[in-house]
Amino acid sequence: MICVRDKNGRQIERGDVLKVFHFVGQRKKRHYMYKQAIGTKTLGSGSEYMMFSHLELKDDYYLERCDGRSLPDYEIVQSVDAKFEDRPRVGAVGGTSHGS
Repeated sequence: MICVRDKNGRQIERGDVLKVFHFVGQRKKRHYMYKQAIGTKTLGSGSEYMMFSHLELKDDYYLERCDGRSLPDYEIVQSVDAKFEDRPRVGAVGGTSHGS
């Protein structure tokens, strides 16, 4: 099952580093954060979620529900095998915009 995709329609996999839109600053400069997909987690409801690390030395992370959608503010910039550009692309399935 495909959990979530980036804005280019590529499947986000464990170990991927992502550039995530954060805000628009002065002079319309776009600011970004970097996150890493660290795996999936199933909660008590039986729903599966992708865990994203803040790239800090803490065990802190946040969750995105695995429902096959594209995340419009997320873009894969690096992967463990450096072959993320070869992953098949699928058109946007839907999703919500985070911070735009």
